[in-house]
Amino acid sequence: MSKKYRVGIIGTGRMGGLIDDEISANSFMSPYGHYSAYSSIDQTEVVAIANRGEERLQKFSDRFGIKNTYLDYKEMIKKEELDIVSVTTPSHARALPIIFAAENGVKGIYAEKGLCSSLSEADDIYRAIKTNNVAFNWGAMRRHHDGYLKLKKAISEGEIGTPTYVMVFALTDLIKHHPHTLDTVATLIGDPRPLWVEGSFLSKEELISKMGHDESRLSSIGPRAYPEYDSNNKKFLPPPGEEIADPMVGFYRVGYENGIEAVFVPVPNMFDFEVYGSAGRVYSWDNGETMHIRKAKWDNSVDIENIKIFSKGDGPTVSTIHEILKEIEFGEKTTGNIDVTMQTVEIQFALAQSHLNGGARVEIPLKDRSIFVPGG
Repeated sequence: MSKKYRVGIIGTGRMGGLIDDEISANSFMSPYGHYSAYSSIDQTEVVAIANRGEERLQKFSDRFGIKNTYLDYKEMIKKEELDIVSVTTPSHARALPIIFAAENGVKGIYAEKGLCSSLSEADDIYRAIKTNNVAFNWGAMRRHHDGYLKLKKAISEGEIGTPTYVMVFALTDLIKHHPHTLDTVATLIGDPRPLWVEGSFLSKEELISKMGHDESRLSSIGPRAYPEYDSNNKKFLPPPGEEIADPMVGFYRVGYENGIEAVFVPVPNMFDFEVYGSAGRVYSWDNGETMHIRKAKWDNSVDIENIKIFSKGDGPTVSTIHEILKEIEFGEKTTGNIDVTMQTVEIQFALAQSHLNGGARVEIPLKDRSIFVPGG
């Protein structure tokens, strides 16, 4: 009989498990939340959960029937002899649990994105993971999506020639959601090292303009989407009474070591990717609903291949966990390992520095590791 890995979840909100109430059970994403994903895998069992707020902890306990609860994640890790820990807290509260778990005997960590609130925190996470030889994966789910993997394969096998540009169309925030766009680009073009970034955040007025001059549409995000900046302490400031300050990002560009440049255009209600090569392009439109490979032919005609998505395999959350198990058991690195994750994190905070520099180009890695952005 194979080993049963003991799992603890820190953070009992949407990604901890409650998000499964929002999606169809037949969706490719299902099971989406961490609790349900672990429960679907024979090798893993969630034995304890932790959350700093008692009300949400109780709601989660009632929803999934797990009674072994903690208000202190450190106590849970020390008492429960956990093999794997999921950290699904907001990113501003993610670094310390990851580091504590890595330094206290946990073999594998599944962290949601974004990773943390500063490059200084990211460096501490990196050292803890590496020093303690902990298997690590994070929740940038399109690495495990059949359609994007087929586009990646087409690019790597030269079906569109030499890739030169990636276009991304999405209007979203820096810390919580742009890891999805950045990691998807990295996945498609083979995880090259980023060299530079230039761009800026959107002011309230710019954001209203992008959203069709309908200020009421800002009500769900509010001032945390265009926070003030404390230059003395190098911190983006949450609105009064809140913990999150996660700027909405405007137009920006990233340059990679293989000569590819990614261009991010802030278009609302879109999540589209297009990779342009010397002999064609691949594209994913409408958040993966439409995917094609378009190849130029010698007679100036085009060959368009529709990508069929195999939706009966493991969803992204389950796949992420399986990769952690493979690293624990066989030493096979996860595709979202800490080295790959750090490349996205470096871009995020270099982009913050570029914004502060008036949109000027900033080289990666960023020398100043102290800029603080408390994302969601």
